[in-house]
Amino acid sequence: MSDIDGKEFVLAGVIMKRLLSGEHTAGQFCLFENSSDGNTRTPIHVHAKDDETVYIIAGEITAVIDGQPRCLRAGESIFLPRGIPHQLMNISGNACRYILIGTPALFDRFVEEAGHELQPGEVAAPPTSEEIERLREASPRFGITLLSDWPRSSDAAS
Repeated sequence: MSDIDGKEFVLAGVIMKRLLSGEHTAGQFCLFENSSDGNTRTPIHVHAKDDETVYIIAGEITAVIDGQPRCLRAGESIFLPRGIPHQLMNISGNACRYILIGTPALFDRFVEEAGHELQPGEVAAPPTSEEIERLREASPRFGITLLSDWPRSSDAAS
């Protein structure tokens, strides 16, 4: 088995390249390299079964944790523990790349089910109504509770 997965998915307008899945780590963690074009936001949500750690490679992202925004720039990281509402937003208008680690590995299977595999030549765009519905349907199966009215009507692509 290769040490690098390399499959790319799109979820909430973010391109998520899976570097290591739970299969690679005996379920201990999953590892993604994510790219945002500068106009993405996840729904406000809570994980019941897993934690996330984010490390910014380039650009900036705003992490809203329990209602408190924190701007993260290249070289900075944050731990998002289970049970705490959070949201990741890149509304800077500039591209951002960041590492996301899910512990234990659970988020990788959620991304497969809630997102879709990036197609050759595809450019990530705001989520369609079908993509939003798929995310809403998959979330409870992975212990994720969506807390917001997401996306705002102006965020959804038709």
